[in-house]
Amino acid sequence: MDFLELATKPLYYQQKAPIGFLWLNKLVINLFGNTEIFLRLIPLISGVASMLLFVPISKYFLNNWGRLIAIGIISFSPALIYHSVEIKQYSTELFCTLLSLYMFIKYNQSTELKGMFQWGVIGATILWFSHSAIFILSGIAIGLGLKYLLEKKWKSLFLSLIPFTIWLISFLINYTLFTHKHVESKWIVYWFRSYANFMPFPPKSLTDLTWFPLNLYRMIDYPLGLLWNFNSLTNNPPLNQVLKMPFIGIGLLFIGVYNLCRRNKAHFSILIPPIIITLIASSLELYPLTERFWVFLSPILILIIAFGFDYLIKGFKSKRTIVLLLIIVLFGPFYQSLIFTFKPETFYVHKKSFQREALIYLNNNYRKNDIVYIYWNDLPGYKLYKDIYHLNFNAVEGTDVRQQSKDLKDYYKNLEPDFNQLSGGKRIWLIYNTMYTSNIGDKIDDPSWYYQKNHNSTDDLVKELLRFGPTLKKYKTKDITVYLIDNNKKK
Repeated sequence: MDFLELATKPLYYQQKAPIGFLWLNKLVINLFGNTEIFLRLIPLISGVASMLLFVPISKYFLNNWGRLIAIGIISFSPALIYHSVEIKQYSTELFCTLLSLYMFIKYNQSTELKGMFQWGVIGATILWFSHSAIFILSGIAIGLGLKYLLEKKWKSLFLSLIPFTIWLISFLINYTLFTHKHVESKWIVYWFRSYANFMPFPPKSLTDLTWFPLNLYRMIDYPLGLLWNFNSLTNNPPLNQVLKMPFIGIGLLFIGVYNLCRRNKAHFSILIPPIIITLIASSLELYPLTERFWVFLSPILILIIAFGFDYLIKGFKSKRTIVLLLIIVLFGPFYQSLIFTFKPETFYVHKKSFQREALIYLNNNYRKNDIVYIYWNDLPGYKLYKDIYHLNFNAVEGTDVRQQSKDLKDYYKNLEPDFNQLSGGKRIWLIYNTMYTSNIGDKIDDPSWYYQKNHNSTDDLVKELLRFGPTLKKYKTKDITVYLIDNNKKK
């Protein structure tokens, strides 16, 4: 897509991203070329800039020990490192949150019209690079506005309406042109609702009630990285969860909220409203809350945890005790990052795909007159990497005929046009995905006959293709499988 198409057309595969982020990446690709290393450049810059920007922010909000905790968490959190090398917008969303907080620090005491307009323009620009920035900026606006109102600081209140109004206008323009298409995507809502990623409020069942502690536990792990994620130490799964020490991060989080509420209402009015607004949006099924969707809030959550640490150590006179507590808090993210550094193959394995490795393996072993068949569930990866790595083969792209078929027998009958294109090669390569067996936009496990219990559709696919001849090679990874089949019929 060119710049205009990125602004006017939906992205492939139901993907959503802010227009500013898309244009930045398009600019990088145009300047440096369509390679993986440059696709990751904007997230990397965002991640590094976030660490640097967090230093003055932590100095503004926290005492010395709290700053060490906060900077330590954001520096070592494996999830925040991961998103800084992933070609998605979440690292940029993190940076935009920090930039919003930094602009608050710089301009909230300003009494000049020029400063208010500058604040307004910068905040308005941020909204074009981050969908979630609206939660941060609206939280700042509501919190600061209420503070001025309760303190009867009328001049400050009216001056602050200048940036708040500019933000609102920018958001409405952006929403009208771009964001509303994402919000109105019925399949996205269906998908996240099916996996209980929206906050159930009010809770209507025991399952709804368990959502809150479960997601709090998960959030402490991802994106904050505060769990002690050793391999299972016992054969008791519940005990293993306890041994991960979740109560350290959760306890400090609640202590931090208490500390803010009782002792620092000015900071409370800035840090808590964005969290409340995010939770409200989730309850309205406007924003899911799982793993990557917490990333933009992580600086605020880290600051609150650091507030909790500052409050906890107030009664301690021994510096050794404080240092020991600091080590305990930072042990989780530091230990995980250390392990991932020396064992990179373990770095967030659940997010790792071997698509590139599988296609390069095929490419290196491909011979003239071979035919490659890409099953329909692996086409997205193939279409990306054939351009990035200039693969020396053109594949038969599999057709998804599940919805036109009434059962498995009918399904393979409808795939005959695909199979007929394979008969001309001396050898046939088959590549398919074993992790994602549905298509973007599908309902879960639909059609039902394709997802029967104790049935593996890709095993049947292999059996169908083995009618051409025996297997010569097999390359299997966690998610991608490659077969090389000798085409006896050709002989």
